[in-house]
Amino acid sequence: MIRPQLEKIIIEPQVAGTEMAGAIRRNAGGIEVLEASGSGSGEELRSLGLTAGKRVLLVKEFLGRAFKQCQGLKPGYACCNLHTLAEANNCSMECTYCILQFYMTSPHLTVFANLEEIQAEILERVSAQPERIFRIGTGELSDSLLLDPLTESTRRMVPFFRSLPNAVLELKTKTDNVALLSELEHGQRSVVSWSVNPPEIVEREELKTAKLDERLAAASLVSRRGYPVGFHIDPMIHHQRWQEGYAYLVDAILNAVPPERIAWISLGSLRFPPSMKATMEARFPRSQLRYGELVHGDDGKMHYLRPLRLEMYRFVANRLEERFRGSPSAPVVYLCMEPPEVWKRVFDREAPTNPELEHRFAESYWRRFPGAGLPRPELEAYRGFSSPTSGAGSQSFVPLASLSGL
Repeated sequence: MIRPQLEKIIIEPQVAGTEMAGAIRRNAGGIEVLEASGSGSGEELRSLGLTAGKRVLLVKEFLGRAFKQCQGLKPGYACCNLHTLAEANNCSMECTYCILQFYMTSPHLTVFANLEEIQAEILERVSAQPERIFRIGTGELSDSLLLDPLTESTRRMVPFFRSLPNAVLELKTKTDNVALLSELEHGQRSVVSWSVNPPEIVEREELKTAKLDERLAAASLVSRRGYPVGFHIDPMIHHQRWQEGYAYLVDAILNAVPPERIAWISLGSLRFPPSMKATMEARFPRSQLRYGELVHGDDGKMHYLRPLRLEMYRFVANRLEERFRGSPSAPVVYLCMEPPEVWKRVFDREAPTNPELEHRFAESYWRRFPGAGLPRPELEAYRGFSSPTSGAGSQSFVPLASLSGL
């Protein structure tokens, strides 16, 4: 089990009486738990360095809208229209490439304890479009299961999603913290997914995470408990013997979990803001990632050269296809944060538009996991709500103007 090496937990007064705060006190063990006398604890913690901050957890109320569109919804990308949910911020694991070390303005870990209000927001949003299957992930700004042994968040979120008529929760992790999940009635409404890389990369670049075999053992366990499972081969990292490493990874995934139990598999490559190189150099001087053949992309991030990305994507996509052997039970395989031209050259067909891709996810899940009891997805309906703020639902690219409300 992967647990953050916490030294202090601070609970703000607004959430002191919540179920989560009670679970944290109960599970804290020898960690110091402080009841804050007033708000503003976060401001006092901002002066901590990144390493020291990861040893402090702030438990507070989330203010604002917790339910949002994925950050992948940007001009120029084919996007699957995933939604995200703010449950926590930051992570105590130490992936050398993690954008949180650059993106987060606070170094400490934060978890939001007002789950009842967050659940009410989800219910309001999904009820407004009953014909749509919402995919909602919690792992955008944190790891979905890192704090679960402490917060017991899944005890409330998994049954809640089981009660919704048209939504699926994705819990994305690099841990093996699935003990609580094994006890829950999920109704196939929660997908447990893992970010994965070959063992060499896990050992060298994904520090303080579960080893690959530990992640896959956890995936096998929850799949036997009936949970749909997802895998994110992202970020793919070019290294010596990379073909051997990613061939091993694909085979290890499908030896641990059969294709019919896998909801989806994503492929993505290393990317980070240019100014994050200084942080990587300071915190992880032994990492070689920043010295790869990287160029500025149209999104302002550093990427591998397109021919190299295409070679890596094709290799893994072909390996997956060989293992699937054309089975109708095969999961959706897709690219994360890549333009349609890359999709076309990887999969030898035109990239789907945003609504077509969202419908592909929905139709696959509806057909392959009938126990979830989700509404049958109709493509025409999905063409009407691809874009969250405009009528550009049938476009491959989301117009820049439509991002202003995100």
